[in-house]
Amino acid sequence: MHESNDRGLNRRLFLQRTATTAAVAGVASPFAPSAACWGSTMPYENTLRDRLWMWGHDSGSLRPGYDIGGPKDVGPGEAIEYMGIPNLCMVRFTGTPLPPFDDYVKQLAHAKRLTWSIVDGAKNFTNEQKKDQALELVPKTPNLIGFDLDDFFVGNAAPQTEGGEANAHLSVDQLRGIRKEMDAQKRNLDLSLVLYTSQLNPAIKSHIDEVDSVYFWTWRASDLPKLEENFAIYRKIAPKKPTLLGIYMWNFGEKKTIPLELMKHQCRLALKWLRAGEVEGLIFHCTPLCGMDLEAVKWSRDWIARHADEVVRA
Repeated sequence: MHESNDRGLNRRLFLQRTATTAAVAGVASPFAPSAACWGSTMPYENTLRDRLWMWGHDSGSLRPGYDIGGPKDVGPGEAIEYMGIPNLCMVRFTGTPLPPFDDYVKQLAHAKRLTWSIVDGAKNFTNEQKKDQALELVPKTPNLIGFDLDDFFVGNAAPQTEGGEANAHLSVDQLRGIRKEMDAQKRNLDLSLVLYTSQLNPAIKSHIDEVDSVYFWTWRASDLPKLEENFAIYRKIAPKKPTLLGIYMWNFGEKKTIPLELMKHQCRLALKWLRAGEVEGLIFHCTPLCGMDLEAVKWSRDWIARHADEVVRA
């Protein structure tokens, strides 16, 4: 993890202010954090449930590009309750919701941890504007613990010039600048980037070194049989980087439902890697799917219910 000595000190000081922040927040929720761990970069508990995240999109956002969804589309706040998942990554890849977000985030107040995208597929704002919008949320959103860089690398991430940086939406220097702005906030915030198995180029390491965690995704379900092999390649590039495993519940890469055997395969590996300390958490994708009566979603919900209370770390 990229963390200066000053940032480490800030984290410790922040944790000392934790109880006060929790009291001010006053959020009532079955997932609400205790005063002892409220705030950004809060330590995970040892159960599987506490390490579960959901990838959040606005309701109806899957219709334009994927032609899925309908009248039962649910919002992200309702979706995480339905799935029994406490944490949410909110990604505005279609440009919604629009700022200001004050009313929209009220439905997310019961999330234990919340992150917000500052790089994503939306074209209605620049990355700089998205970052500024997210920073405006920080003092008003007690459970906001970090920012996400979705679809961060371009194509297969290969450098455009020999020996250059990986092809990405932000340079390494730009990431350092964002980090300075984040560290200037009154609480600590994590920075995470999305990485696909098709982008396992050694050049990505320079960018990965500048973020707190990586979200590791397999875009095409047909590549899931190679998940162990691809994860091993990733670990050679970033052996110590805190990583969350992304779990699709619909095959977006090939625009069709995901076979149940592949859902079982990735969840089986996920539980194994959680127990071994290879990954810090799991991210189920995505909230609009929860109103679509999909077999993979229902199976995942049952799987979560069966394993939620398991201790995955000593």
